[in-house]
Amino acid sequence: MTLTKSDSSMTQLPFPSTPDVQDQPEKGLSFQVWPSSRTLLRYLDHRQPQVWQGKRVIELGCGCGLVGLCFAACGAHVLLTDLPEPLDLIRSNIGLNQCTIDAAGGTAIAHELTWGVTQARQLPQQWQSPDVVVAADVVYRQELFQPLLSALVMLGGKDTVLLLAHVRRWKSDKRFFKALSKGFSVSDITSIIDKDADLLSSHTKGALRLFELRRHKTL
Repeated sequence: MTLTKSDSSMTQLPFPSTPDVQDQPEKGLSFQVWPSSRTLLRYLDHRQPQVWQGKRVIELGCGCGLVGLCFAACGAHVLLTDLPEPLDLIRSNIGLNQCTIDAAGGTAIAHELTWGVTQARQLPQQWQSPDVVVAADVVYRQELFQPLLSALVMLGGKDTVLLLAHVRRWKSDKRFFKALSKGFSVSDITSIIDKDADLLSSHTKGALRLFELRRHKTL
């Protein structure tokens, strides 16, 4: 399946061409586009593309790579990371959008990053201290909470902005955010892209939310 700007789930973004992205949902969770990706796309729509020009961006659990490719199409230098299995699909999607990325002055590279296992020194040097970390729909399994926290701590320097798009599905999600708040300030910034966001709490079941994280102390 190929997703393009004509798809109903896609947001019209402020650069000339919304990325073409192939997904393979029949292969598993890491091969599909998840709902929270749309939240980050709307945030990109809210900001001007030049904001991201030259920024070093890492996407965690990128799946098909849609969000990271959008940042690259705004001129960012993006490391698209996930488990080893979807890396070939991610590289294929980078290739589909290479001309758009090049025209914007951005770059995109696929790289393995296994939460709680991969160390910063194993990443390309340019991204060992990223400017921005983005992730969509990565809080979904309790056994991955601590590995994900470890990855965020590893990448979240004092000047790093972390953007976490999330839809609450399980009561256990609150435990993740409680642990997260021990090391990061967690701000719900959904109202930037949705004027009605404040009508719901940050952890209303099924609600799409966008959080900005800033490191304040060690977990």
